Amino acid sequence: MKRILSLALVVSLIPLSGCSDDTTRVSTTDTIAAEARQNKDADLIRINDRVYQLSDAPVTLTQADVKSFATVTKQLTANEPLAEGMATDWPAGTKLYRGDTTGVIYISEKNQTYMYEAIPEG
Repeated sequence: MKRILSLALVVSLIPLSGCSDDTTRVSTTDTIAAEARQNKDADLIRINDRVYQLSDAPVTLTQADVKSFATVTKQLTANEPLAEGMATDWPAGTKLYRGDTTGVIYISEKNQTYMYEAIPEG
């Protein structure tokens, strides 16, 4: 009987092994942001849980094609991680726009429009 109780106790403790109290989790967006920051020249924006990078594609659209949806809350400093609302090359207050295309945002500044494309997961 002691053997059975001992075995039952050991078996009941097995699911607890390997568990930790560490509740720190790194989101996919955090990982994408950290990887994108490896390129110190990358022009990045993190907004709405996505990381966007400046596109080389030519942009031809008007204010009527887009709507304002957010602003940059902080410009990134040297070794700071890219957090929500931050941009590497744009100051706080810069307005962000989006159109009908998913995964694309725009900045319109000084008669020039810049397109940023979301960095895909994976």
